[in-house]
Amino acid sequence: MFVGLTFTINFIHYFFIPDIKFALHSFIYLFNFFIFMFVVMLFDRDPERMNLTTYKTLLVMIVFQLFVLLLFPDNDDVRASGTFNRSNQLAYWCVLTAAMLLVLKRRMRFTIIDLAAFAILTYMQMLALSKAGIVVFFLLFFMFVFSPNMPRRYRYFVLLFAALFSISYVGNAPKIYDFFMGFDAVDAVSKRLGTFGKQSDDTPEARGYMRLVEYPGYLLIGAGEGAYYRFGRQELHSGIATLLFSYGIFGFGFFIAFLASAFYRLSFFYTALLVPIFLFGLTHQNIRFSFFWIFLAVAYAGHFFKDKGVYTETVKKGKLANKARE
Repeated sequence: MFVGLTFTINFIHYFFIPDIKFALHSFIYLFNFFIFMFVVMLFDRDPERMNLTTYKTLLVMIVFQLFVLLLFPDNDDVRASGTFNRSNQLAYWCVLTAAMLLVLKRRMRFTIIDLAAFAILTYMQMLALSKAGIVVFFLLFFMFVFSPNMPRRYRYFVLLFAALFSISYVGNAPKIYDFFMGFDAVDAVSKRLGTFGKQSDDTPEARGYMRLVEYPGYLLIGAGEGAYYRFGRQELHSGIATLLFSYGIFGFGFFIAFLASAFYRLSFFYTALLVPIFLFGLTHQNIRFSFFWIFLAVAYAGHFFKDKGVYTETVKKGKLANKARE
């Protein structure tokens, strides 16, 4: 229903204002919905095999992206972009990849490989220097550490390292602080966060939020995604706000209903992963990105697994009981 509504609203606006973007954005949502359905269909056929294949592919993608960043640095920009056009796209990809990594572990414990993969994603997020990406990755870090999949000894190790860094940054530990700041990526992140709220693009006006107040009628009927010159110089820099403004409360409601149906009766941990993703989307376009719809499909595939969730002590005891019976 959401995709159908995007076509309806966009083509009505296209009839009066022939901007090709109205049509393109409708087809983007249709394309992404087909991707979602295709991935779900693959998981439905063989959940365990598809989950393992996706997990291995994700690890390969992480390593490949790291090699691109290291071997082909962006000499013209201090912010890395890797295989993407912009650094913010790389930052969002790191957020989605980390979230997908957490989902793909399902009933399995984290291994040293998972810790290494998350560390690489953290490093690439630091190179991207996206303020939104850095902030939400802090949240993902805590979700990663306190995930039921995290072995206790790994959790203590990561928390010890994080505490050491925090004490050196906030407290009076100049030697440790100088050690961490000696890494260019850490120093760059520190300086980048120091500009938070001080740059012109950090304001609601720069992100395009004021059009929600200045043109409230579109919150009901939807402004469509196109002909942005009607409201300002550029499109609204927010995924959630774009849905609300472009497709009205009904389109926004249909999208929320779609998410609710996809995550219904899944582990709460899966649903919680949407929080950092949509926090990133408060200042960036994040709904159109096809990788986001793949994440939704991978999370939805949790319905095809018997335990429908993450690793828990209950699952562990159940496995031990089954072995005892054998």
